[in-house]
Amino acid sequence: MVISDAIKNVLNRRGMTSAELARRMGCTRQHVSDLLADKRRWNETTLMKACEALGVELALVDADAQQRTAS
Repeated sequence: MVISDAIKNVLNRRGMTSAELARRMGCTRQHVSDLLADKRRWNETTLMKACEALGVELALVDADAQQRTAS
């Protein structure tokens, strides 16, 4: 799953608009719209601001290790 899709899923679950996310992140609606449409690249700063605004944590998961453990 790409980052934009994950952020959109959280927005939907929270019932939050991209405009509200932009306000909470302190950036323009257009900037967030471009990020979500993959017209701009996420960087560490914008990703951390989005996570904070959404109340979520960023985690790296080793999918191979999870599959080995599940087997």
